[in-house]
Amino acid sequence: MRKIGTWLIGSGVAGLATLALTAAPASAASPTCSGTLGIAVHGQHIVGDYVTGLGHENISWPPSGEVGQAIAGEGPAIPGGPGPGFHFPNGFSPGASFCLDQSQAPGTHLGP
Repeated sequence: MRKIGTWLIGSGVAGLATLALTAAPASAASPTCSGTLGIAVHGQHIVGDYVTGLGHENISWPPSGEVGQAIAGEGPAIPGGPGPGFHFPNGFSPGASFCLDQSQAPGTHLGP
């Protein structure tokens, strides 16, 4: 009886592992904020606006040399980004959640 129980547990674990490995990974229909800000990905906004200060619309994605040239010897334009000190007082949800209609974070959601 013990061997059967062990076999059933082992089979169940193996089956769950197989299911987990073969299931399709979760993915968004499009990169976060690509439609909201007209950018490739949310990272383009972070790097363009907060790291380099060049503006998200003024850098290529992925960056090709702009970052090093913009911050050389000076560091980021806004160290640590604006954080809640920008988003919340201006009514925006924090981080990339302002680009997601389904976000449950407080504040404005501009959508995809």
